[in-house]
Amino acid sequence: MTEPQPIVAFQGEPGAYSEQAVREHFGAKTATLPCRTFTEMFDAVHNGRASQIMLPVENSLAGMVIPAYDMLVDHDLRVQAEVIVRVEHCLMAPAGTQLSEITHVMSHHQALAQCENNIRRQSLIPVDHYDTAGAARDLANHPQAGMAAIASALAAETYNLEILAHNFEDMDFNFTRFFVLGKLDPPRQEPCKTSIIFTTRHVPGALYSVLGELAERGLNLTKIESRPRRNRPWHYRFFVDFEGHEDDEAVQEAMLGILKHSSFLQVLGSYPMAKMPKQ
Repeated sequence: MTEPQPIVAFQGEPGAYSEQAVREHFGAKTATLPCRTFTEMFDAVHNGRASQIMLPVENSLAGMVIPAYDMLVDHDLRVQAEVIVRVEHCLMAPAGTQLSEITHVMSHHQALAQCENNIRRQSLIPVDHYDTAGAARDLANHPQAGMAAIASALAAETYNLEILAHNFEDMDFNFTRFFVLGKLDPPRQEPCKTSIIFTTRHVPGALYSVLGELAERGLNLTKIESRPRRNRPWHYRFFVDFEGHEDDEAVQEAMLGILKHSSFLQVLGSYPMAKMPKQ
């Protein structure tokens, strides 16, 4: 029996970096479902319109994607994979436009910030937009004299815009990390990571004791973040990634140990570790 083909929901317009992540991980012909918000994306999986989600969780320059981590707490989905995408911003405009004609550039505020030096060097006026690919789409649908957009090469291809400058970002080491989320656990592959969420009791050394459960068993911590608990002011949830699989004996022992020191523990899943893309 043939397995159903995945339908992957992502936040943003067609041509967004999240769609690029879908193509790189699942293949260029994978069916996608663009969503305006993270909430719409999660709802799509819960109501069966999509099988998986491509969720951005971290940028190497800007740090954690805060709304994404809040959604991980609110929805019971499993991390099936991590995907790392090289963010290469392109300056684009309708065909025939010369770079010397550009006076304004629109994009998401984060993309504008990541291209700030080049925008200033070109004496361009930045215009904030809710989405990088959305800026490209709106420019293609409603061209304005002197206006360009900053988005991905995929967005330029999607909306038939001409790329005036590649690698318009100020820093080369710009990567976004995504989680593929779904209802099922993925087959085990090596090397792998496990992601967990926990809260600690409000006592001295609580976080130290939790992390010690990993260290004592040689489990390498690769990430830790904290977020405020919405119902408990000045108390925090911790999000941790470490190397290893939840089926490993050492990991299971560590989870039992963490339970002794924590007031809440949720395992988001074990998944294949992503390879860093080439520069």
